[in-house]
Amino acid sequence: MQTNYSNEDIYQAITCLKGAGLSNQEILTEAESLLEFNQQLYVLNILQESDFGSKIIRPIKTYDHNYLFEMIYQAVVSGTTENQIIEICQSELSLEDLAFSKLALEYILINRYISKHERDAFILDLYKLYQSLKSYKELMKVADLTKNLYLKQLVYKTVELVAKKTGEVPSLPLQDVTKNSLIASDNSNEDVSIIKTDFENKVGDILVETLNDFGITCSYVNTKTGPTFKRVKIKLGKGVSFKKVQGLGNDLVQQLGEELGLENPPMISVVPGAVVFDIPRLDRQVACFSDYVDLTSEIDISRIVIPGGVDVDGKYIEISLCDSNVYHTLGGGMTGGGKSQYEKAMVLYLALRYPPSLVKLALSDVKLVSLTCFNGLPHLLAPVAEDAFFTLQIFNYLVAEQELRYQEFKRVGVENINEYNQMFSSCPIPRIVSVTDECFDLLSDTTYKDPMEMALMKLLAKAGAAGINIFLFTQRPDKDVIKPLIRSNCSGKIAFMVSRPEDSGIILGNPDDDRAASLLGGGDMLYKSPKGVMRLQGLYLGAKADFQVLLDTCMTAHTDMPCWNSGLDVSSFNIQNSSNSGASNEQLRNRLNKAITQSLMNSQEAKEDSIYLDDFTKSQIISLHSRDYELHQIIQEVFKLSRANGRQYKRVRDIVYGFIASLDSESNDNDET
Repeated sequence: MQTNYSNEDIYQAITCLKGAGLSNQEILTEAESLLEFNQQLYVLNILQESDFGSKIIRPIKTYDHNYLFEMIYQAVVSGTTENQIIEICQSELSLEDLAFSKLALEYILINRYISKHERDAFILDLYKLYQSLKSYKELMKVADLTKNLYLKQLVYKTVELVAKKTGEVPSLPLQDVTKNSLIASDNSNEDVSIIKTDFENKVGDILVETLNDFGITCSYVNTKTGPTFKRVKIKLGKGVSFKKVQGLGNDLVQQLGEELGLENPPMISVVPGAVVFDIPRLDRQVACFSDYVDLTSEIDISRIVIPGGVDVDGKYIEISLCDSNVYHTLGGGMTGGGKSQYEKAMVLYLALRYPPSLVKLALSDVKLVSLTCFNGLPHLLAPVAEDAFFTLQIFNYLVAEQELRYQEFKRVGVENINEYNQMFSSCPIPRIVSVTDECFDLLSDTTYKDPMEMALMKLLAKAGAAGINIFLFTQRPDKDVIKPLIRSNCSGKIAFMVSRPEDSGIILGNPDDDRAASLLGGGDMLYKSPKGVMRLQGLYLGAKADFQVLLDTCMTAHTDMPCWNSGLDVSSFNIQNSSNSGASNEQLRNRLNKAITQSLMNSQEAKEDSIYLDDFTKSQIISLHSRDYELHQIIQEVFKLSRANGRQYKRVRDIVYGFIASLDSESNDNDET
């Protein structure tokens, strides 16, 4: 039975029932049995208002803000998500504390210190993206989702690396984060280096983990980055043989190919105290010729050099032609390996850097693609040889030149070109650099093979000390064509990319050394000398127009200066085709001996005629004469000659005597005046 109650009575009853612990549904059930419909609606409204009030009124209890900040920081570090932290704070805190907590959470997420574990995990994910992305724009999405300022800056710097790799120009919102940036734009280059170092260390850690999985105990040492590859240095555990890692190249491609971008097995080598793994760079750099070579410093006549390349430390390496350990060099590699670029860079540098009085060139290019562009250089002894006939003519000339130089060394009492040029720096013997491309084709020519091998044997055996450097290059290093004696006398070895491991062994002089098969082409090479093996990136000459500008400069870069002249002419060694003339090796030797004898006579006369007094020599003579030195003493001190030198001494004596007489005559004229 329903009874009429006032609204005040109903409100008080609801308050009592709520205080007794009844639920809203229980109160509504009682109202339906006791009250009219309008009063039931009143009860429902009161209950709804009560629920709203309980939700909007915060608890009275408050917390110390330092305590709240610490609790929120610990929650973030422990991995509690941002949404979970907000939900808990909304249910527990007063409005003032809730507002503080939201601000504290935002500050902590942006500025907090990142642990090493979090940083490494984040960098590993970034590295994987860096390896795979084709555009920096995908990384911008990661930056938008990353609140932490440090991690956001890591993403932005990775964006720069990706954009550089892809040729894009990124538009970064750095102005929004530079205020508290740990990586400010003023230190951009340094910061990119930091990111690269992080990546490099992560590559090392990944490699160590994989080797450990193969049962190889090892530890990471460091990573160095050259233009072509990253060199990861690993220290093997005690008792671990190098052979255990030597053959893991293909396994590493299988295990880490996707993660590190490996398409081919990395080169694995031994260095003092460690093993190094050369991981190809996805953002491979070019070593431009003009960025590295030195064309302006003072020339050192006792150190004539050619470009080597850039090593893994980014250091430019030069190869000295005056090093008695490496007078002659054998090089080889397949098409695309960079052999032609290396030859051109070597010849171009010599022509730009040194005058013809210090360096002369003897070039052979039977394929007509690498060296014929240098025709017309003032340094050339003869036009670039384009076939076996003219190449043999150049080799025969060099043999005769070699003998004449040794005759000259004997006459003045020296053993090699360096000693001679130190004694006669005003009239030096020029160094001759002979570059022969495709020596395989030349030594396969049945018509000229035997005399060519004989000439090469003579040159490789003793031409180095006479100032003649032989460079032999080939695409096909066949051990049956390029004889062991030729290979062994070339103490320098340059291996470019090869298609077969056995080709690598032939070039490098060790059948077990197959490392050239792991080279990347495009100038990536191994340079071997008695001091060891270096992996270098050869220099790139640039576009055809840039090369032509440098080549044109060579034609007029130097003025003529006096130098020793043997009197020989390459054209005088015009040996007839043996298949037509029937000329024997004995006849060839007789012809050479006759040419050498005649040239010795011409050389002596030319040497005498070339005697001159430069300003420095004149000053020496004047100084000694003023101190009352006798004529023969002056000649001994200045020219290192004595009466035992015969005609040469007499010739110098007459010239010095005439110069002193002219000095005395001028002095007398001045006195009379």
